[in-house]
Amino acid sequence: MIDPTHLLDFATQLPHPSDIGIIKPSGGFNFVAALCGLGAFFGASQFFYYSDDSRRIDPWAKRD
Repeated sequence: MIDPTHLLDFATQLPHPSDIGIIKPSGGFNFVAALCGLGAFFGASQFFYYSDDSRRIDPWAKRD
């Protein structure tokens, strides 16, 4: 049987991402990041809504 304690010991020795500069924690609420997240969510929802052929908005489009 595989002993996972070696992996657990190794994982506890790794530095936190903020210690090596990958992630920079903010001091408070990041308004720009929240707006970008909402914009990405809204854009994805619009893509999935209008990709459905039953909701075509072009009146001249021919249906197959």
